Parts: sequence; C-alpha cells; structure tokens
Amino acid sequence: MPGGRSAGGSGWSGKGLVGLTGAVTDLSAVAQELYGLTPAEFTPARNARAKELRAAGEKELADAVRAMPRPSAAAWLANAMVRHLGEEVTGLLELGEELRRAQADLDAAQLRELTAQRRRLVSALARRGRELAGELGHKVGPGVVEQLAATLNAAMTDKDAAEALRTGLLVGPMESAGLGRVDLDGVLAVPGAAGERAPEGVAPLARKRAARDAERARAREAAARRLAEAQEHLASAEAEAATADRRRRKAEEHVRSLQAGVLQARAETEDLRRRLESAEVALERVEDELADAEDDREVAVADDAGARSDVEAARAALAALRLEQGR
Repeated sequence: MPGGRSAGGSGWSGKGLVGLTGAVTDLSAVAQELYGLTPAEFTPARNARAKELRAAGEKELADAVRAMPRPSAAAWLANAMVRHLGEEVTGLLELGEELRRAQADLDAAQLRELTAQRRRLVSALARRGRELAGELGHKVGPGVVEQLAATLNAAMTDKDAAEALRTGLLVGPMESAGLGRVDLDGVLAVPGAAGERAPEGVAPLARKRAARDAERARAREAAARRLAEAQEHLASAEAEAATADRRRRKAEEHVRSLQAGVLQARAETEDLRRRLESAEVALERVEDELADAEDDREVAVADDAGARSDVEAARAALAALRLEQGR
C-alpha cells in the first residue's frame, strides 16, 4: 500500500516518505501517495513530505505539496474506492460512457429506464463505499455517503468528471446539474491531472480489459440466472401467498361463525340464568309455604287425635249408661 499504510489500514507511520526525496520530483506522484491516505493521516504526511522536499532543495515542489488541501470525507472515500474497488468503479464509469453514447438515440421511456438503472447502480456502489470506509477504519455518516453518490453520478454523466474520478486525486465532491457538464474547478489536487490514473499497484483487482470484460460477462450470466431463480421463486411465493390468503379467508369466516355462535350462546345463557334465579326465588317461597303447611298439619293431626279420643270416651260412657238402664 502507498504512503506507509499497513496491510490492515491501521494508520500512517511515516515510512514510505523517508528516502524518496530526490527520486520523487513530480507533483502528481506525490499527490498519488498522499491522497491514498485517510483524512487523519493526510496532514502530517503532507507536511512531512513538504519538509523533506524543502530540505532537498525542491522549494517550489515543497510549496505546491504544502498547499495541497486535505480531501473532504466524500472525496477521500471516492479516491479510496478508485484504489481499492477499481473493478467496480471502472464498470460504473464504462456504463456511464455507454449511456452517454446511447443517449441521443433513446426515447423518453428508455431514458427513464436507464436513469433508474444508473440511480440503482450509484446507490449500490455508494453503499459499498461506506462499507469500504469502515474496513479502512474510517466510518462515515449518511451525509458523506450522499456526497459520494453525487460524485459517482457526476462521473457517470460527464466525461471530464469521469476522468477526474479516475485520478484518485479528488479534494472535494462533484455534483451534476443534470445532463450538463460538471464544474470541476478546485476539484482536483493537481490541476490538469485528469486523464491520469491512480497507480495500478494500489487497486487489489485486475484492471486488464480482457479480464474485466470476461468478469462482466460472467456477472451478466450470473445475474440472468439469479433473475430466473428470483422469478421462479416469486411465482412459487405468489402461489403460496394465494393459498395462504384462501386459508386466511376461510379461517376468518370460521372465526366469525364461531363468534356469532358464542354471542348467541351467551345470550341464551343469560336468559337461562335469569330464569334460574326466578325459579330459585319461587322455590324458596314454596318451600317456606310447605314448612308452614306441615306445621299446620301436625297441629291438625294432634287436634284430630284428641277429638277421636273424646269421641271414644263419649261412646264408652254412653254404652255404660245404656247397660245400667237395661238391668
């Protein structure tokens, strides 16, 4: 990695700047080294390089290096993507070139479709850039990702902006105002560097056109297979969803039927409860009356027994009198 970055991207150590004085006298070469660092590493590395160049008698170059601005977070991330995601960035820029060539021949509907396709691609690559920032130990927020997306979109819509992005020397984000040209004033660390490329050794992916074309062809084939699988999965999912919907409607109908039955049973239960309460009140009243009647019966039985005893006594007395008179 350039600029003394460790393999894990854990920070600038100062190594890689020492011993190169005299060998590096080109501003673009120094810029390529410095703009491959993280924003936190940039300023101390730039100042150290300017000091070395000044000590070596390269005063003009030292002044130019010292004047290099620290890149914004979005510009740094775009530069890092050129270095670490070269294949993806190249593919995006080539698609932008194809779209620009085809633009004059397309109708409104095709333009809308291609614009939507470009928007999706830019959004996906911006998200990948955010992941890369985390991998390099420099997390970025949504605002930076939004500026990165604007920069990528500008590079797709304007040829000069695409060349500026390829240098990996951006100091600030780019923005497209539509189909017009992008204002590149103050965008590059080295004015006139557009057309140059970030060092091949920095990018971990091969940049040879034949390999890239083959990879893109394989990617298209894989995408076609994934699309077919997704369509098949969608059809299966839609069939399952239709079956599930029928089951749902049937279950809801059954639930509604049961709910109606429950309401009716509750109403009948309440009616039976009220009738039971009335019957219990009536039963208590009848039981009280029965107890009173049984008491009256016992008194009547006692009275009847006494009367019968009196009748028997009277009969006995009468018989005795008759017997006595008959003598």
